[in-house]
Amino acid sequence: MTDAVLALDLSSSGVRARAHGRALTVVAERSVDIATRVSADGASCHDLGAIMAAVREVVRPLAADPRLRIVALGASGTASSLAMARLGDGAPEPLSEVLLWSDSRATSYYPELADDLAAAYGRTLCPPDVSYWPAKLRYLADRDGLARGVIAGAKDGVIAGAKDLVFAWLTGLLWTDPMSAASTGMFDSAGWQWDATLLDRAGITAGRLPELHEAVESAPLIPAAARDLGLPAGLPVTLGGMDGPLTQLGAASTRERTASCTIGTSIAVRAGSARRSADPARRTWCYPVTRGFWVIGGAGSNGGNLFTWLRDQVGLAATIAQLADLAFSVPSDPDLTFVPYLHGERAPLWRADLRAAFIGLAAHHSSADMTRAVLDGLAASVLELAEAVESVAGVPERVVFTGGFIRDARLAQLMTDALGVPAAVPVPDAATSVGAGILAWAAVENVPLAEVFTPRLEPVADPDTQVHEWLRASMARMAELRRVLWPQLRRN
Repeated sequence: MTDAVLALDLSSSGVRARAHGRALTVVAERSVDIATRVSADGASCHDLGAIMAAVREVVRPLAADPRLRIVALGASGTASSLAMARLGDGAPEPLSEVLLWSDSRATSYYPELADDLAAAYGRTLCPPDVSYWPAKLRYLADRDGLARGVIAGAKDGVIAGAKDLVFAWLTGLLWTDPMSAASTGMFDSAGWQWDATLLDRAGITAGRLPELHEAVESAPLIPAAARDLGLPAGLPVTLGGMDGPLTQLGAASTRERTASCTIGTSIAVRAGSARRSADPARRTWCYPVTRGFWVIGGAGSNGGNLFTWLRDQVGLAATIAQLADLAFSVPSDPDLTFVPYLHGERAPLWRADLRAAFIGLAAHHSSADMTRAVLDGLAASVLELAEAVESVAGVPERVVFTGGFIRDARLAQLMTDALGVPAAVPVPDAATSVGAGILAWAAVENVPLAEVFTPRLEPVADPDTQVHEWLRASMARMAELRRVLWPQLRRN
């Protein structure tokens, strides 16, 4: 029988449970997809009941696995997750949907808050943007009376992320970790407390929000939840954290000068630091894993979803793999540029108004040329994001790739060329849940994170200097196209 911690990953696409042994290898796993409700008004949300049902579905088989002895449970959640619920005996009662970072229904409320959020950057280290909580709270308060009552304190209810509400279901305690708190855009990480000015601006009190605790703190699994999941009552439930910083932790442990780059549905670049660091240009965020380990980074809005769009809406190929084959069947055309902001853009630009465009498209261009231009546009945007992170965290010695999109060796090479430093993959290659597993094992053994586990890095590519310089020129060309095509919006 293997001692293992159970890492729950509550992602934007589903719920996965992985059992990690002491060497952090994955010894068993289960996953289930969750439907995301999207609509033309900007909705992008989950149903809290569906999340909890998915947790039951993935945990119960692992709890019953005779090969495993589960010694702790921990979780990771998504950035900026926002829901309202009523707590009591048993599972939380939903009072709203779970809004994801990508829910843009609060866009019209953002301008009146933009100056306040920009002024708060030194406290929150969150670039001013509609993806964070403040504008969404304003939207929810205007949308219906129940939400307005919860925010104002006139009705029973709490405001929290999905992971925090799952933790409340399992332990009876409404807690959050510093990573998840920071990703709300309302956490004063300098003062290590909810930001009083932004709370007042939103019309809520700290009593409506989760209590802040360290990510390695744990609470016992209560009997009702234990019966629900098939786990022993009293099992330690570690608070866990948010997927972005946990991916950095799981990919590189607490190493400095080792960046991570995730290319999945969207893109992200991150770097670990022993210090809290601000970006004078307000392009990057800085989230605390612990008081002594911070993750500097940014997440863009466009990544593998560009290829999904080419497959599903444009019909250039039947599968993502075929699209990759198509893209690499032709060389890059310097006269054809794809500006890749199909979903607007978060870091490093923070401009929801941006859109995608082919520039220089001519009659002789084929589907292969268009697909290659999309891929090159993505690579140039990865470089732009990485340079913003490097300006704060320093130039890394290497980058560690995570995410399914990068498993194609040709894509890994192109992104390595874009970033301009040697690339590797972590072993084991399950960075987010490894990060949650590190927190859980640290709690079980009461040791610092760096003493729990440091992943082995397996080299995958070295950069081609010539391609790197070409992509740098492409990045500059995209910046000029932004200025010409979308000049109106003031950057905060």
